[in-house]
Amino acid sequence: MPEGKVVYITEVPKSDEVKLFEHEPDVMTKQQVADLLGVTLKTISREIQRGRLECFHVGTRVRITKIALLKYVEEQE
Repeated sequence: MPEGKVVYITEVPKSDEVKLFEHEPDVMTKQQVADLLGVTLKTISREIQRGRLECFHVGTRVRITKIALLKYVEEQE
């Protein structure tokens, strides 16, 4: 019977070492955010309308910053 691996507390990554969305752009479209979260575009629009997900407008286009997305995800936990 194989034995499990012993993991010491010093080997566990600290929360500041885990970088969510590290390779994503700093500013994203609603569709990009929806794809990242695995939800529909309608869900993202609804969360923006409810004030749960911050966004800004460039002309008629809606953009969401990575910081706003991280804040949103943290609040959902």
